[in-house]
Amino acid sequence: MADQGEAGLGRQGGNAIRTPLRLLPEQYPRVRALFEPLRYNTVVDSVIDGNTPAWVVAADAERPTTALMWPRQDAMLVAGRPDAHDFNAALHTLLTSEVVPDARARGIPYLSLHYPDRAWKRPIEAEILPGLGATRVRRRTYRRGQLRGNWQRGMPPNWEMRRVDERLLTSSLTYADQMAGWVRSFWVSDADFAARGLGFCLANDEAVASWCVSVFVSAPDFELGVATAPEYQGHGFATLTATAFVEHCIKNRLTPRWHCWEDNKASQCVAAKVGFESPMRYDVYRFEL
Repeated sequence: MADQGEAGLGRQGGNAIRTPLRLLPEQYPRVRALFEPLRYNTVVDSVIDGNTPAWVVAADAERPTTALMWPRQDAMLVAGRPDAHDFNAALHTLLTSEVVPDARARGIPYLSLHYPDRAWKRPIEAEILPGLGATRVRRRTYRRGQLRGNWQRGMPPNWEMRRVDERLLTSSLTYADQMAGWVRSFWVSDADFAARGLGFCLANDEAVASWCVSVFVSAPDFELGVATAPEYQGHGFATLTATAFVEHCIKNRLTPRWHCWEDNKASQCVAAKVGFESPMRYDVYRFEL
């Protein structure tokens, strides 16, 4: 990868290939307009606002016309001009030489590529992701409807709903380390999450059973992620923590966001129980690592 702020040129098949430049965080706002069609994904503004660590690469740091955003998790996003063929080919090299090895080394099971519209399908298949076994799969994002249920009434005996804070993330409770792993995968630090993020968990004096934490944030939008430790699954705990999260958002004039895979029926079931409805469906390319 070329040094930040310096244009690089390589050659492939006799044609000049502009090397993707990794932008500096203060340059991220320059790509916001490119990603406008994908801003239903809170991650776009969360990265640009500085809440989510990421790689943002473009061919031109001053006036980017095409860019790739990777928050170093399973999702990548590409936007701008789909006909930037040299840059698309350079992205393929970047993915295979740096992104895929980095993700694989950190145990990420697959990568997905989000794109704005149909014009990207051929460039993605022929130039950006060839040879990676990528297939087009469907995701859904929800708009919240009416809040359903009351988490206070559903609380099991000897458990309590706790706000996730720095102290809890570093506690010795069973599964607190897994909850902390979630937070640290999406945030710069525990302190940063505590200052700008949001989370609730179902816990007692021994363990954390389930948690719902903000994975991407650009106020007022808070995209949530929810998980339950294996031994506590099947008791509705995810619904309780997600309901507490959404209730807090509503009371504080924040907007909770929910994304999931089209085949993730468990996530869709919890979303419906909490009150999310009218999903918008969209396609992404996904390949296993």
